[in-house]
Amino acid sequence: MRPRRGVKRFPTIAANVTNLLNALLLDYGKHFRPGFNSKKATKVFIDLFVRTMGPVADLSYTYSFNCYFRQTWTDDRLQFNNSGIGFRQLSLSMAMLDKIWKPDTYFWNGAGSYIHSITSSNRLVRLKPDGTVLFSSRITIRARCEMDMRRYPLDKQACRLVLGSYAYSSDEIQYQWNVLEPDRGVKIDYESIADLPQYSLTGFKVFDAVNLTRDTQYSALEVRFFFERHFGYFLMNFYVPCALVMLLCWVAFFTKREATGERIGIGITNVLTIVLISLDSKTDSPKIDMATALDVYIWICYFAHLLCMIEFTVVHYYTKYNTGDPEIQEAERERLRQIVKSIPKNAVLSSRHRAGGFQRRPSQPMRKPTVPVKGPRPEVRRMNAKIRFSSVRYPAKKASTSMQMTKIAEEEEEQREELNIQSIREENVGWRLYYWMLDRNVKTDPFGLAQNSISRVDRVAVVVVPVAFVVVLVFYYDFYVNRPFVFKFDNNFNRAF
Repeated sequence: MRPRRGVKRFPTIAANVTNLLNALLLDYGKHFRPGFNSKKATKVFIDLFVRTMGPVADLSYTYSFNCYFRQTWTDDRLQFNNSGIGFRQLSLSMAMLDKIWKPDTYFWNGAGSYIHSITSSNRLVRLKPDGTVLFSSRITIRARCEMDMRRYPLDKQACRLVLGSYAYSSDEIQYQWNVLEPDRGVKIDYESIADLPQYSLTGFKVFDAVNLTRDTQYSALEVRFFFERHFGYFLMNFYVPCALVMLLCWVAFFTKREATGERIGIGITNVLTIVLISLDSKTDSPKIDMATALDVYIWICYFAHLLCMIEFTVVHYYTKYNTGDPEIQEAERERLRQIVKSIPKNAVLSSRHRAGGFQRRPSQPMRKPTVPVKGPRPEVRRMNAKIRFSSVRYPAKKASTSMQMTKIAEEEEEQREELNIQSIREENVGWRLYYWMLDRNVKTDPFGLAQNSISRVDRVAVVVVPVAFVVVLVFYYDFYVNRPFVFKFDNNFNRAF
């Protein structure tokens, strides 16, 4: 039975590829770079395909991402004729990779990168007939990031990745980005990194090859990833609570100044709350030797609260009434004197009283509330006098004389009583206050002693302090958000890293 064509041909192709690779490796020196005899620099092309991004660690100033890291170079010693095998390129094993030269690329600002090895080493090597080698590996890169935390948590960060050769100088190896349309050396899977915690990736920028100096000049490539921090967490946990604490502090301006305990209680509660928020903000924030934007905001709240406490102290010390302090009691008595002096003495003779029942009639005196007078009323005295005089029988002359004298005495006594009542009504403070209250329809508390006293300082502070706080926040927002970000980097990797 004749074997099938495929079964007979396959061992022939495998044998041809094996013989081809053995011939390529014959007299091949893997310790020498391509073109070392021509004194031309070997060009290595780099491209990245970022699959996942993060985490970005503020406390350690590092960031990491998972990517396919591909390197491409041309080695003239590996050129072959593919007419006998029929493949446009050869996929080689890792054993073949160990037998050929490959660039010693490393990350200048790396901080613990590694190659994935599950379920096997995630690497591949492909060889083209013209000697072009593609070396791809799936790695997680962890690199240091020079972060500027002065605007934390309103900050934006630019984390860069610098890669180059570890041993070959710029005269021996030149790195270039492998242009992949429409991307230039770097491609990002934005759908996979949409849920990046704390940050959102806003873009990236690649830079041409530059020469960095360590012990000599080395060719290096650089890519910068731009991150913008998510603000919602800090808004709900720090900014809004501090603002609510300040609103609670402003409520004290509407509290009467006699409520010393309530205003002191509000102040102490606000201080403890801001201290708790400040301590909580330091838990996950970076430990730096400068004030961050969040620290400045908390300090603004501290200072505004301090102004409120100073304002209350001034109100309490200088303008507080209705207390047991001797100095304040004297001021209260002076206030009562001024109120009494403002009441006219002829308040009892106002038009309303003259037109009403308080006007004296010709036949009888004014019927108003009277003060207690010793002895019986005039009517009772006159009646008693008539009864007394009628019961005693005197001669007519004596009787008429006695009656005239009694009548004159009664009239004089009546006039004295009327003058006494009139003087009391005009001069007595109680009567004056009584008719003053009637004129103004004041039912109770004519002096306002039972009302809540309002300080002029509180009336001014209730407007000035909130307006000043809002103005300061406007300047705060303009300084930390609207001001453009300037990223500075240090290329002295020996010192910085």
